[in-house]
Amino acid sequence: MNPDDGIPLIETRIPRWQTWFESFDPVGPIVAVHVLALAMFGDVLRPVGALVVAGILLVWRTGLDTLADRMALVRKGGIYLVRGVGSLALVGLIVALDGGTESPFFFSMLIVVVWDAVTSPVRRIIWLAIAAVLVYVGVIAGADDVTVTSVVRLGVFLSFIGLLVWGRALSEYWQRESTRARTLAAGIAEEAPIGFALYGGDSLRCLFANETARRFGLADAGHTTITRFGGSTVPGQRLGEVLAGMVASGDAGPPSLYVAPSATGRETFLRIGVSLRRVMEEPSLLMVYAEDVTSQVLAGELHRRFMESANHQFRTPLSPIVAYSELIARGELEGADLREAAMAIWDAGARIEQLLDRISSVLRLQRDPQRSVVTVTIGELIDTYLLAARPGLESIVAIEGERGLVVRCDPLPLTSALYELIDNSRRYGTPPVTISVRSVDAAVCLRLCDRGPGPDIDSGTPLGQTWSLLAHSEVMPPEMGDRLGITYAHTLTVAAGGSLRFERAEASWAFAIDLPVGRSSSVAGERPQE
Repeated sequence: MNPDDGIPLIETRIPRWQTWFESFDPVGPIVAVHVLALAMFGDVLRPVGALVVAGILLVWRTGLDTLADRMALVRKGGIYLVRGVGSLALVGLIVALDGGTESPFFFSMLIVVVWDAVTSPVRRIIWLAIAAVLVYVGVIAGADDVTVTSVVRLGVFLSFIGLLVWGRALSEYWQRESTRARTLAAGIAEEAPIGFALYGGDSLRCLFANETARRFGLADAGHTTITRFGGSTVPGQRLGEVLAGMVASGDAGPPSLYVAPSATGRETFLRIGVSLRRVMEEPSLLMVYAEDVTSQVLAGELHRRFMESANHQFRTPLSPIVAYSELIARGELEGADLREAAMAIWDAGARIEQLLDRISSVLRLQRDPQRSVVTVTIGELIDTYLLAARPGLESIVAIEGERGLVVRCDPLPLTSALYELIDNSRRYGTPPVTISVRSVDAAVCLRLCDRGPGPDIDSGTPLGQTWSLLAHSEVMPPEMGDRLGITYAHTLTVAAGGSLRFERAEASWAFAIDLPVGRSSSVAGERPQE
């Protein structure tokens, strides 16, 4: 990959003012200013003649610049030489039209010649600059009277030459840094398309950074705060301080896991590594690369919490099975006690079976959801599909709102989702359970709540993740439930064609199910497959 071709995802961090000498041409401003001055303070003939010659000079330089840009560096030297000699001849013509060596134009055109000599890729042309300086010094020395203006002009002229030499050297340095860094960046982008930034090894100045690195904050080492994950934390530790410590130790070591706050307020887990890159005898560059491993970290945390939750879920019903089985095996239970133990074992077994059925149903619905959609009223949905199939449920459920609203859904998984939420409130909340119905835009919303404080879930928390991640605490308190019912209800609602969310205000909470509106003219019970 040619580093000059440009890499869309890489942004240079070198300030523009440090490379402006490469593109700035003083001829245009000098010619424009002096021709304007001649037009204002001179007669008409000389300004017109100077303007014509100056125009030829600009066309001459622009044409050769364009030609030089299309040619190899070896031939560019000849182009610069021809341009310099031609410009010098045209400068002589302008000086003749503008009053000789005492003219400001003569002073300005000498600066142009020096500029061409200093910026030329052919070092031998530097003698043109020396010749121009000697010519100007000779003009002043050979004058009949050396005025203060001449001396001041000479001082300005020499100072300007010094500025040119310094600017040229600075520009060349940063161009080398730019080319070197871009070459390395191109190789790194091909090898590992992750977030990376290149710094100067001595100053820790960021030279290049790709889009991902800017999003992580790697391009702004002085302000980005990071914390080593699972290790000692240093308050207010900046990325620049971490990098400086790695450079000072001389051993970057293996990549480390860090936590960086993002703009959304959530933590981003970054695996950050550092390596020193050196090209030939040039100063080393510090390459900082980072990979967003948030999903992997959360997946590991998800697995850990899943194992904790599964242990909690199955250990609770297994405890009475094991305890009563030991008593029965030792012959310590008889009569009514034996029957009571058998019922407890049967209840615990039924609970385990229910847990396994829920988990397998969640996995099946997430893997291959199939919908059998019908158009049905809310009244039919609750009376026929929910209450009639579960006797005794109507004693703890109250319905509010318009029962005649029509929705399109798969009633069986939807009413199973409603039952899971009702059962969750019955077990861990404060019955009765209220289901309110209202029309919202192009949807019908069912809001379910009880009289208790509700589950410990923030408003807007996604309910589709593994149940144990819904709780704030590492190990959820028993009184808050197991969250499996909520996860199961979410999966069933999605399978039915709706969506489930949790809402919490200052003094109220509710699970909200949104369903698409159906056409009232449709016949209930018609089952088009989706």
